[in-house]
Amino acid sequence: MRARFRTRCFAISPESKQNKPLITIGMPIYNEERFIERALDSLRQQDYSNLQILISDNASTDRTGEICQRAAEQDERIVYERMSENIGPAANFRHVADRAEGTYFMWAAGHDEWSPNLVSKSIEILEENPGAAIAVATSYWIDESGKRQDRDTEYPDTRGQSLIGRFFTVFWGNMHPVLGVIRTEYLHASKGAQSLVGADLVLLSELVLRGDFVRQRDAWWNRRDVRPVETHSERMKRYSSAEFELATTILDKRFPMLRLPFELIEVVWKARICVFQKAVLLIALLPLMPVRYIIGRKQAGKK
Repeated sequence: MRARFRTRCFAISPESKQNKPLITIGMPIYNEERFIERALDSLRQQDYSNLQILISDNASTDRTGEICQRAAEQDERIVYERMSENIGPAANFRHVADRAEGTYFMWAAGHDEWSPNLVSKSIEILEENPGAAIAVATSYWIDESGKRQDRDTEYPDTRGQSLIGRFFTVFWGNMHPVLGVIRTEYLHASKGAQSLVGADLVLLSELVLRGDFVRQRDAWWNRRDVRPVETHSERMKRYSSAEFELATTILDKRFPMLRLPFELIEVVWKARICVFQKAVLLIALLPLMPVRYIIGRKQAGKK
């Protein structure tokens, strides 16, 4: 599928590159006119100098493009691209990740907000822990007005855990770390954002087998909830829709979660870990996957 891009180039000073590693912030967006200006302002106010913001507009039909183009004209760190047609969110997520030039990478939603020190503090803790894969800031759910909601967003630091322990920390945890600061090298070595229901769990499982998820409690991130409460069936129907393209075959549409266990098994099987660890993980995964599915169904619709 071909798409045309409208691109703005930028330059980063050699001095800045020498002093600090570059981070690419990828924003795959679609019809975000309500909050995109606020989100971009939040990223532009980061106290970390060596960053680039790559916006990939998935053929928005509202004022998103106009707002982003104006921001790109005002800030040379911003690159704005517009797809000629909607390629689906997963492909758009992959696109910005594939174009990442920095040592570090972060996906950013067009309706979220970040503390000014999120990038600097996240990179700081990753530099201090060279084996870590992702830095996870303190996260909060907010509603459309910006009010923080009373919902559990806690995520443990996996340092000190065994490889098996940290794998199951991800398996049972929420998916917030997928929007943390990631080592680009590890991300590019993974399958990335797949067109698959549960793709975030698969990606995080790959990354946690490469390194720790470290918590940065001195920075925060507001994740805006812009969707109404959904039942599990409604969510699966949305994931299977033409807009999301996470279930494209007849079998996927009938059983949206069917591929997930096989993808997780493949992640473990192909991981660069010892045979004993692979065996333990695979033996444990088989009975636990239906349990996680049942728990996920019960939790759907609860906010």
